[in-house]
Amino acid sequence: MYKKRFYRTNTYNSDLVAFHVRHFESNLQICAHSDLSGISFEYLRRFHEQVSDYCQSHPEFEKSLRPVKIAEKTPEIIRTMYKASMRAGVGPMATVAGAIAEAVGKKLLKHSREIIIENGGDIFIAVSKDRKIGIFAGIGNVCNHLIINIKADQCPCGICTSSGQFGHSLSMGNTCATIIISKSSALADGYATAFGNMVNNNEDINLALKSARKKKDINGIVIITSSKMAAYGDFTFDILDK
Repeated sequence: MYKKRFYRTNTYNSDLVAFHVRHFESNLQICAHSDLSGISFEYLRRFHEQVSDYCQSHPEFEKSLRPVKIAEKTPEIIRTMYKASMRAGVGPMATVAGAIAEAVGKKLLKHSREIIIENGGDIFIAVSKDRKIGIFAGIGNVCNHLIINIKADQCPCGICTSSGQFGHSLSMGNTCATIIISKSSALADGYATAFGNMVNNNEDINLALKSARKKKDINGIVIITSSKMAAYGDFTFDILDK
């Protein structure tokens, strides 16, 4: 069933054309230099079917909450999910939204020099100038007034969010939002789940931050609870004045 994704107003890239592409449970908002809906749908359908087909023949890939081995000959997106899950220590499907956004985004870069794809709070961004991405940490959270500044020379990269308070993805933690910035959207998605799982109260935040700082493939982390926010990494914030 379709749900209004009001957090999508938290992007600030009005010079790009925004459009939406849906296929089964995948619902992408894409920003590009022109409307690429048709070809975007074909890419989305292809990658969605590759994941779905592999899950049907390998049900453990879909159901496991821990990394699982994959067959020798698999589609690239399955290999991407496997590698990300191994690095983050989570089940492969914890990386699927970021992996699909990344796979579609890389294909679309053949048709637009800048691409931003949001897939259920998980973002692939490849841009030629600095951009701003808003935070959504649940209705009424004061951190929704924060904007993450992404530099062009940091791209392509992934900005992915896990929440124990809202959304359909499984989280064992209790954060309003755990946000990860990484060079890979699939990896950012997996790490967002992993570090979100670590935080059940404010006392867990420091441990999660210390663990994230040891990961060289994490460029930034933001952890938001109902009463606290902590962040670490190579990025800055702006404040939305409204």
